[in-house]
Amino acid sequence: MSHIGFLFDLDGTLVNSKPAVERAWIKLAQEAQIPLEKMVGLHGIPAEQSLRMLLEDRSEDEIKSWVDRIEYLESSDTDGVVAIPGAKNLLNELNTRSIPWTIVTSCTIPLAISRVKAAGIEMPDHSVTFNDVKLGKPHPEPFILGAKRIGLEPNQCWVIEDAPAGVKSGKSAGCTVAAVLTSHLKEQLDEADHFLNHLDELLPLAIN
Repeated sequence: MSHIGFLFDLDGTLVNSKPAVERAWIKLAQEAQIPLEKMVGLHGIPAEQSLRMLLEDRSEDEIKSWVDRIEYLESSDTDGVVAIPGAKNLLNELNTRSIPWTIVTSCTIPLAISRVKAAGIEMPDHSVTFNDVKLGKPHPEPFILGAKRIGLEPNQCWVIEDAPAGVKSGKSAGCTVAAVLTSHLKEQLDEADHFLNHLDELLPLAIN
């Protein structure tokens, strides 16, 4: 079998955290007086990058305090956070076959850890979080680093993503991108190479 590896986004790809994410961001929007309609289209972009866009007219100190606040709100609320159907079986299968994989997420380390624990999913030591990069998704840096950490070139890696920012990041990095249709429509993820209705469709597609 040729060398191949998998780089998984976390939220919406391996873990369904949508209810918790929505609760946290609605609370923050109320506290920081951000109109809710401004929140549209931010899924998959790191919280700090999102807040810098939303609060560009606020002071650096204030932005940093809201970044800390959203991390606290999201990390402390894991109610309803569960593994996406097929995620655990898929990761177990990759481990059984000794196929390299890791998680490449826009979450910070504490948030990623709280989500994987709640969902009962393994978080590899060489995972990539927002703490590891200068530029988060949609920039290619996260997936370039992810490939390096599992000892492969980006063109040997499949990126599994659910958000437009992540698909763009993976494609820009030079990876093959499979979009899982959990949070967005196919039309919103049109840069992807493949589309998955369920994670169990991945391996037959990638390994032939």
